[in-house]
Amino acid sequence: MIFSKKCEYALRSLVYLAQSSPVCGARQISRSQNVPYHFIGKVLHELKGKGLVKSVRGAGGGFALARAADGISLIEVVRALECDDVWNRCIYGFAGCSDSHHCPLHEGWKPIRDSINVYLTNHTIGDLARPLAGFAESGVIWQGDVKPHGLS
Repeated sequence: MIFSKKCEYALRSLVYLAQSSPVCGARQISRSQNVPYHFIGKVLHELKGKGLVKSVRGAGGGFALARAADGISLIEVVRALECDDVWNRCIYGFAGCSDSHHCPLHEGWKPIRDSINVYLTNHTIGDLARPLAGFAESGVIWQGDVKPHGLS
């Protein structure tokens, strides 16, 4: 994957929330995604700070999407967590690399980078969640023992 673990876990958590009952605890998400609890907690709090999830306090509390899954674009998630640096910087690490003054790999990398940006801009968490429902039912996606509400 071209994303950092933080970004990957954020996307997976948001998809899980999109498929789950209205509120899920961080521990439930952690177990289902086979991700350390403390790391998921940090990611969810960062997503909350960016307005992508909301938290519910008290018994039965946890996290929920801040708005409909179809209203959260993938590029919004990636940019909120500053994960787009991976493909927006020069592969060689040259600070002055740009479209007008580029390194040897720039011309080959630019169309790939542009395609990724278009895909992330035009797709939402809902777009990822819908086709995964069949995989979740078969146990392919959710690595832990907790599946989203409604899936056995």
